[in-house]
Order: sequence, then structure tokens, then C-alpha cells
Amino acid sequence: MFNYSDLEDIHFEITSRCQAKCPMCIRNYHGGVENPLLKLTDWSLDDFKNIATHSVLNQINGYYMCGNFGDPIINNEIIEMIEYSATVNPNLNIRIHTNGSARSTKWWKQLASVMPKTHKVIFAIDGLEDTHSLYRIGTDYKKIIENAKAFISAGGIAEWCFIKFKHNEHQVEEARQRANKIGFSLFTEKNTSRFIGDTKFDVYDKKGITVYHLEQPSETKTEVIPNEVIKNYKKYTDLAEIDCYVKKKKEIFIDAQKNVFPCCFLASAPYVYWKENDTSNQVRKEILSQYKDLRKTLGNTNALSNSISKIINSRSWQTAWTRFWGEDKLITCARTCGKNLEIAKPKDQFAKTTELEKHDR
Repeated sequence: MFNYSDLEDIHFEITSRCQAKCPMCIRNYHGGVENPLLKLTDWSLDDFKNIATHSVLNQINGYYMCGNFGDPIINNEIIEMIEYSATVNPNLNIRIHTNGSARSTKWWKQLASVMPKTHKVIFAIDGLEDTHSLYRIGTDYKKIIENAKAFISAGGIAEWCFIKFKHNEHQVEEARQRANKIGFSLFTEKNTSRFIGDTKFDVYDKKGITVYHLEQPSETKTEVIPNEVIKNYKKYTDLAEIDCYVKKKKEIFIDAQKNVFPCCFLASAPYVYWKENDTSNQVRKEILSQYKDLRKTLGNTNALSNSISKIINSRSWQTAWTRFWGEDKLITCARTCGKNLEIAKPKDQFAKTTELEKHDR
């Protein structure tokens, strides 16, 4: 791994709360059943200041707020966190990933006013009026557009990120035109890698009854994790050569419980909820077991108990990866940052991810 003096970027999860119920998000089970393992918590402004100290903010080039579970704008003190950060280091590059459906237009204008010069807010908008909420359950397309307009009109830099499915793929070009007209600085279309074993994904109601299906787009096939890979995960994990994305980016992740991890993927294991008949149960159980082993090896990585510099520079943090990328290779690392897996089809299943691609926020 790298030393604290090399740290360039931080991924903060300042809340585990979100008003949306996206079916493929692990904060719920197929959109209808709440995840009983999830711990709802928020960072306070004092928490943020104690973790993102002056020293830390002057060390890094920037940070982004997203997380595995929560939407950062749900945190009631996010504006104060941004304002504090920009005051300490006006040159920070700050990015926020959000579904954009919460808060008032006045709030969004205020957010724009405290952002440093280099910043952006990535709005997850997966369709238009008639399709957006089929995936972003619990959000309001019209309100999102109003909030984005308010943010942009106040000087904010916004991007539109569009996840393609069969039900919305025909709207990509119209959405792109709307984004340009509204003033978004960038429009990005992407595919999700959350189809597991099938090209269809059931969406449940609160009683766990299937109400409709999400399907992969017909024009561009998404990354479906094949059942062959799920059944033979040990073979594919052993074959993987870990090419760690965050090692190259000099990045760390701090979750809603304030624990430091190399990345968000490794942090999610204890909160992934599944039913007994899920095809990927064995893999998930093994991932959880590996997570517990990793946490025990790393020791106390809570950023309120120990400084980020102490955690990163510790002997356990610096040496653990020789083992966990080698003889005791982590499934999560193989899945997200593995290469040389020609035997696994499609090959993209184990392709490295970028900051934007790894969040279906």
C-alpha cells in the first residue's frame, strides 16, 4: 500500500440514510424489503472535523461523498462540512454523488455558494418523467430537475449520470439533450454490474411480492455475473491478479461508522442481506468471513479513535495486502480489481472500476 504522505483522495460516507429504495441497492432487498442488517447513522460536523483535520485536508487533492448505503445530502450538516473544508483548503476538488430528490431549491443554491471552485455534484437520473422512478423508487424526477436547475443557476457544476435499462434505453438521447439545455456540464450513460446470474432482476413490493422486472438494455448488454462464475468463484479468485484501483489513485474510504478501509467494496460485507435461496449465498458467506479476517488483521481502524495517518502508516495496514492479494486472496478484490481472467466470460466481469462506475447512487 501507500503511506499517508502519498494520500490524495478520500471517499466519505457521512450517512447511511437514503429516502430512495433502488432495487439493486443493498440497503434493501429488491426494492421492497428493508435491510435488517443496516445501521442507520450520521456523521456530525464535529465528527467530520475530527476526522478531516486541517492536516488531512491540506494533504489531499480532494474528496468525494457517496457511500455504500446513504445519500450524502440527507446528512443535515453536509453544507457546514463543505464550507469548513473549502475554508481550510480552497483548492480541494469536492464531488458529491446523489439522487438529488431531497431538499429545497433554496438549500441547493446554498450548497452551490459554499462549494470550492473545483467541484461537481453527480445527479443519478435514470430516465425521464415516466421511467426514472422504476429504478429510483421513492424519488421524484420533477423535483430532481428543479433542484439541479437551482444548483446550476447559483454557480454549481452538475453532471447527469444515466444508468441504462431496457425500460429507459430509448430515452438516452432525449435525456442528453435535456441535460445540455438545463446546463449540466456532462452527461454520462453507464451500465450496472448488479445483474447476478440472470438478465432480469425482480422488483418486490413491501410484502416481498414481485411487481415487475428490471431488464438489461437490448442495445448494449450489461455485465451479468454468470452462474458459472458464482459456482466456481474460488477458481476465478485464485486466477485473479489484483491490480488495486485505490492503490494507484492513493485513495481511502471511511464508512458511516467512521471505519477506514481501502475502498467501499471491502466495507459493505457485514451489511449485505440475502435470503436462503439466493444463488450467490456461498460466495457472500465467504466474503463475510474474509471481511472478519481482514478487520482482525488490520486492528482498530476507527478514524475517531486513531488518526488517518496512524492507521495508514501502521505496520498491519502496510503489510496486510501481501497476504490478502496473495495466498489468502480476497474475493472482493478479485471481483473489482482482478485482471488476467480470460477464462471468465464475459471478461468485463472483473474489470477495474472508476469512481463514477462503482456507484449506482
